[in-house]
Amino acid sequence: MSADFHRKLAMSKIEGLATWKKCWPVWETEIRARTGNLADPEKVLKLGGQLREVFFATNTGSRDQGALSGGGTGWEALVTWYLNLVLSGTNAVAVRQSKATVPLTLLDATTITYGSHQTNTEADVSVIIYPRDFSFPAVPKEFLANLDKEVKRRFSEIELSIIQCKTNWNDNAQIPMLWDMVYKADFGNVANIHLGRGGFVATRLKRFTYAFVTVPSQKEGKMPSKSDQMAVKRVANLSGGNYWGMPTKSGVALSLGEIFTRPFANAFKKDVQASIKDAMDGRLGLFADLT
Repeated sequence: MSADFHRKLAMSKIEGLATWKKCWPVWETEIRARTGNLADPEKVLKLGGQLREVFFATNTGSRDQGALSGGGTGWEALVTWYLNLVLSGTNAVAVRQSKATVPLTLLDATTITYGSHQTNTEADVSVIIYPRDFSFPAVPKEFLANLDKEVKRRFSEIELSIIQCKTNWNDNAQIPMLWDMVYKADFGNVANIHLGRGGFVATRLKRFTYAFVTVPSQKEGKMPSKSDQMAVKRVANLSGGNYWGMPTKSGVALSLGEIFTRPFANAFKKDVQASIKDAMDGRLGLFADLT
């Protein structure tokens, strides 16, 4: 077994979504047209800056929030798919946050306890980077439970990035800002706020980051466009970065394709495009089913 088996498990949960079944035939056509039929590593990487247009391809009318046929679930699924495409063949896996896809120990490590109340961040997607010599379960049966045992054993060698995926930027930027602040804070015992449970704390991972990825769904003239706007300031210093499904705009947001050389850099043994080509040639990860 390898990380690609965990990736297959994560993607099976996405492929079961009604939104995915409805939108994927249109999105796949758009993606293949933009990537040389998924055969050009450079175009695959640059797809991160075109996901907004791919996402809107299922729209039948305006681009207002209420008209988005994919909605928030669709955006989370599309982002997860793109991340797993580029991460194919590596020891990093993108999953929609769920007990069915995320090792329990990592969910425990990111739990916040306030008094006696326990809650998790409003995480939409998690990216787990396993050590390169990580021992994945040898058989599919009870894969996640057995994976969690190894996660416990190698906890301090694992990297985790939580990603909030929102279609609308202006209305949601304050949420990742506040959660990132909570995870960075050292409350001590004064506030009776504690991070982690079961003996595992996210800050003891090899690396732990928090990122924001937006479409954004606003029309061209209404989306954040300047570094001094409040919506931009709120996510400017997130530990994992601020991204959107468009080309990078300096001082505002990075293309999602830039995330691979930032919080996910340790997932790659070589440069990202070379890693994508290896996955294509070896039919690894998502490329096994798509090419």
